[in-house]
Amino acid sequence: MAMMRDILVLAIVVLSIASSSNAESTENSWSAEGGYTVLAEQFTAAWCEVCADVDPWIPEFTESNGNRVARVALHDDFDDPLGTPITEHRTSRYSNGTPNAPSFWFDGDLLAGGAPDRSSMHRQLLSAEGARSGDTSIKINATFDSGMISIVVSLREWEAIGETQISIFVTENSVTIDESQAINGITIHHDVVRAYREAPLGAEGEGWSFGDGLSWMENYTISHSPNEIIFSSSIFIPPDKDPSELSIVAVHETTGDSESHETMGVLRLEIGDSPVGSSISIIAPMALVMILSTLSFKGRSRKSEP
Repeated sequence: MAMMRDILVLAIVVLSIASSSNAESTENSWSAEGGYTVLAEQFTAAWCEVCADVDPWIPEFTESNGNRVARVALHDDFDDPLGTPITEHRTSRYSNGTPNAPSFWFDGDLLAGGAPDRSSMHRQLLSAEGARSGDTSIKINATFDSGMISIVVSLREWEAIGETQISIFVTENSVTIDESQAINGITIHHDVVRAYREAPLGAEGEGWSFGDGLSWMENYTISHSPNEIIFSSSIFIPPDKDPSELSIVAVHETTGDSESHETMGVLRLEIGDSPVGSSISIIAPMALVMILSTLSFKGRSRKSEP
């Protein structure tokens, strides 16, 4: 009995240490690494009847493809409560004038043929993946504190820097609009672009930014070294906005228009994911396995005693 009591005390101590370590060192910080993801920009609208047939299954498409694709929904800035000037700024890179809704660009290449189905979306995704000559290595670190998300994006292993830029999308995972605003009957929208900031790399030029209820700090910083470029910026989150409903999409791309456009790296970080270094989920099961193994070993030892 004394041995059992000692083992149970040990279990409680180990789990307590794991829990306290996680709370002190990982709260409100997130990180992701990659760069091989494809950027899927969709022009959509609350008044678009065709979009009402397409938009509901798009989240399932992106989720089923995991880190292969990052979708950002650009709503029309006319007669759509979710529209912002970000939409015109981005679509003007690919189209002269307002595009048809819905329109999809995979790494800047238009998916032609009207309303897409799952097969055409998969084919376009494969085409975009095959068109990449190389992927810029990207890391995103995000920290939330006192109503502000600090964003640090690191680039490595790039093929080109001149005439390229870092583009940062801040999207809201799920947004519900009033039925009176949902002209096409869709009230729940996903991956809605709420804020955007771009900054040129390796060349002179001015950045561009906009926030829809989210306010960017006026300045950003970019530091260069032979092997790494680090972009830093912060965005203020209003009290009525839940940071865990936001995602950050970082893009390394050229600054040119559609004819010379190239996407070199994309990464998505979902703020609602488990914080970095979240060790309790790993330490706790390991501790329990060790404890149960000890109990099992002791039990077998007792049975073998004469």
